[in-house]
Amino acid sequence: MTEDVADIDRQQLMVEALQEFAARSDEQLDWTLGLVRHRLGAARRLGVPVPEDLASRVARLCEKRNWPLDEQEQRER
Repeated sequence: MTEDVADIDRQQLMVEALQEFAARSDEQLDWTLGLVRHRLGAARRLGVPVPEDLASRVARLCEKRNWPLDEQEQRER
């Protein structure tokens, strides 16, 4: 498999993962917040668009826990 195909597959998998996270309730999202924050950062590094609603929900939940935001999130605010 070429590197381009592997990147496309990874990007598609990331898009699907973000859709699954976006479909979760805030309570479910809060339970896996560390994982979701990591995936958002990975998605941005891969150039996968992060749904704005999901990003804002994660930012709100991080603020509730007093967790620092990702560097990219801080720049966007």
